[in-house]
Amino acid sequence: MRVLVKYRSMSTCAGRVKNGDIVDLPEAEIKRILTTKPNALEILPELPTEKPTPKKPVAKKAPVKRKRARKADGTLKADDPSTPDINEAWEDGKHLN
Repeated sequence: MRVLVKYRSMSTCAGRVKNGDIVDLPEAEIKRILTTKPNALEILPELPTEKPTPKKPVAKKAPVKRKRARKADGTLKADDPSTPDINEAWEDGKHLN
């Protein structure tokens, strides 16, 4: 249960609490404290609990696997420096950057 501490300070299962602290304590402990110090705690109304809405998993796109271009004999093709807008070393013809 949520309670407001109205006593200068006391030890609880939630640790050391001071005047003005709002803490969650078990009912048994609240009853024990109130029997010895009747005005030490003020019971607060419970907060409404919201059911967490399940998040839809976001489908991640797999990175496109790029393939190196090859010559007819199977060796890797080099980029032609005279064509800066096309990268012949890759099958899609795009730059790495």
